[in-house]
Amino acid sequence: MYPDLPNSLFDFRCRVFGSIFPFRFFYDDMEGIFPMSLFARSYTRVTLSLDIVGRLDKGEFAGYHELGIIKHQIDLADDITIAPATKMGITCDSPEVPLDESNLCWKAASAVASAVGINEAVHITLAKRIPVKGGLAGGSANAATVMKLCSDLWETGLDKEELAAIGRRVGMDVPFYFIGGTAFDTESTGIIEQIPTGLTFDFVLAIPPFGVSTKDAYCGIDYSQINRWSERTAHLREALSADDCELIFSLMHNDFELSVFPKYPQLASVKSQLVKLGCRVAVMSGSGSTVIGIADDTEKAKWIASQMDVECLTASSLGTD
Repeated sequence: MYPDLPNSLFDFRCRVFGSIFPFRFFYDDMEGIFPMSLFARSYTRVTLSLDIVGRLDKGEFAGYHELGIIKHQIDLADDITIAPATKMGITCDSPEVPLDESNLCWKAASAVASAVGINEAVHITLAKRIPVKGGLAGGSANAATVMKLCSDLWETGLDKEELAAIGRRVGMDVPFYFIGGTAFDTESTGIIEQIPTGLTFDFVLAIPPFGVSTKDAYCGIDYSQINRWSERTAHLREALSADDCELIFSLMHNDFELSVFPKYPQLASVKSQLVKLGCRVAVMSGSGSTVIGIADDTEKAKWIASQMDVECLTASSLGTD
């Protein structure tokens, strides 16, 4: 009866309300009433610094690695819709995304249902913009968004801290998205601390025609070379709080470059080209393969992206309003 209503309302919601307030809708047709659906935009992050502190040998997360990461949320996002279903399912417009229980979104929905002791399922629809296996933690961002939506749909009453604790079992990057903004995160040891900063950045995201799996990145670690720049990360936290751009640019780094660049030398070339074209600094994000550069402004970022030898996106720091 109203075939265009959901998309129209989605578009209106995206323009007016942003990602914070999930929009609920109902509509009738000749078959009856469609189930309630929830929509949200799932914003991802880049890493400004990344220290691999070491591998954990004891405790609940033995085998994982303690990290020291400064994460910064950006306005690059995927779109996610969930709807009640008789069984779990995923639809996605990217062939690189798994559609079974290995998908973090599937795990996220199941984790929320299990945590509150209900036997419910949803169908998840993903519209992807965040590169897959790019070191941007898009899968974790999506998982956190699905958890929030499921919690709303099922009226669980779970707060952000409770969702973050559940999310840690889904993926080590997931809890950050319940804090957002700019934060220091150790991941496996559970320390996440917000970093107040008034700065915003304009990024060039250089995306090579290949991904780097997180597993492969960790397998290549040379433990004799890592965790030499942790003091730089501590100073970077201070520089962000002081809004000192020049100091920030001089302190950005990523331990994964030590193991990933020798295997993928193209990434070192991408990093060099970003700087040659005018980025103030360039560094690999996460475990790769995306290399980020910070430009002077949005127009300069777009120009640099247009001159690069690899596919590029541009993005800015995610606003808090």
